[in-house]
Amino acid sequence: MIQHVTYVYRFNLGMAERLVADLTPAQMVLQPSGVVNHPAWTLGHLVMSANGLAGLLELPSQAPEGWDRIFATGGIPSGDAADYPAREELLAALAAQHERNTAAVLQADPAWFAKPHPDERIRKYFPTVGDVVTFLMTSHETSHLGQISAWRRAADIGPPAGR
Repeated sequence: MIQHVTYVYRFNLGMAERLVADLTPAQMVLQPSGVVNHPAWTLGHLVMSANGLAGLLELPSQAPEGWDRIFATGGIPSGDAADYPAREELLAALAAQHERNTAAVLQADPAWFAKPHPDERIRKYFPTVGDVVTFLMTSHETSHLGQISAWRRAADIGPPAGR
């Protein structure tokens, strides 16, 4: 089953790359029609979420300094491109997180996935480690990638090339 999860995780990374490949730095931070979570913020959020997954996998943080503040859940994204890393840096960080998380998940003892989630607050939504790993590697990313797709329509940019 974990091979299916890691397949979707790889698919998500490719989709993230396609969704932003044609965007200029100014477009990366557009906030059309009140859509505040622009692609720059969304990609950074996915990097930080993947870094959180890495922590659960007992891997050291690879989050660049300050990204936890820039991409904080519940924060209000800025429309200033200077406040965000470049698209290439965001995608490289996301790819690096994906690579190390995938390797760790594939090497994990299958019994580890059945363990209760260590954080009681999260456990009420995701009772086991496997539940949250699956969510973060699939549904969470897919949801945010769908937001970028909807953002493209709101920004009147149209679908990405290669679709």
